[in-house]
Amino acid sequence: MKVLPLQPNDHRSIRKIADELRIFEGIRHPHLVQCYGVEIHNDEMLMFMEYCDEGTLETLAVSTETGLPEVLVRKFTRQLLEAVHALHERNIVHRDIKGANIFLTEEGNVLKLGDFGCAVRLRGHQTEIGELAGIVGTHAYMAPEIFQSIKGHGRAADIWSLGCVVIEMATGKRPWPEYDSSVQIMFRVGMGQSPTVPSSLSEEGHEFLQLCFIHNSKDRAIASHLLDHTFVKVDMGDDCTSLPLFSNSPFVPYMNLLSNT
Repeated sequence: MKVLPLQPNDHRSIRKIADELRIFEGIRHPHLVQCYGVEIHNDEMLMFMEYCDEGTLETLAVSTETGLPEVLVRKFTRQLLEAVHALHERNIVHRDIKGANIFLTEEGNVLKLGDFGCAVRLRGHQTEIGELAGIVGTHAYMAPEIFQSIKGHGRAADIWSLGCVVIEMATGKRPWPEYDSSVQIMFRVGMGQSPTVPSSLSEEGHEFLQLCFIHNSKDRAIASHLLDHTFVKVDMGDDCTSLPLFSNSPFVPYMNLLSNT
C-alpha cells in the first residue's frame, strides 16, 4: 500500500496522483506492478498496489556485493525489457527506471517494474520536440538528453536507464559508484562518457549495453529491437540460445554506428 499524505485543499498532490492512476488504467502485464484502487482516509490517500513479497532488485543486487550471476542478469533484463516495451507501446515513458523501483515476486523469479510517479503518457507515437523536458529521475541512471534538456527526451531515456540497471545487477552497485556528487555524474555524461561496463559481462552483454548507451537518443536501440538481442535470449525458454550476432540481425546498423565512432 502506497500512503500519500494530503494537505487541506492540496489540489496539486491530488492532481499528481490522478495522473499516476491514469498511467495504470488498462495496463495488465506480468512484469508491471498493478494498482487495484484508491481510498482517502482523513489526511491520507491510500493506493492499493500489487504486493511484491521479495523486496526490490536493488536490495538483492547490493546483498551480493559482487553482483548477480550473468544467467540471472540476462533473465531479469529480459523481463524488465518486456515491461518497458509494454509501456512504450502504450506511449508511456517511465522516466525513473532503477533497481529501487523494480520489485521481485514468486520467490525472486519474477521481476515487476513499479513506481510510476515520474511516468508520463506521450501525445502520440512520436515524441515531439520539447514534449518532455526538465530533469526527472535519479541522476546515476539518467540519459544525456535529460541533463541537456534542450530538445526534451522520450522513450530512449528509459533504454539508457535500463542499461544502468543491467550494470547495477552485474556489479551490485549503482552506476557511477566512484562519484558521490550528482554534478560529477552530469559532467561525465555531458562529456560523452557512459557508465563503466563490468569486465565480467560476456561479449554479448557488452554489445547489449553499447546499444543502450548510445549518446544520440535518435540512434539508441529501441525496446522492440533489444528483445531480439541474444543477450536476453538465454534461459528464457526461447528457441534462440546465446549465439554470435548474424549479418541479418536488426542490430547490424547499430553496431556499424558504434564501430564508426
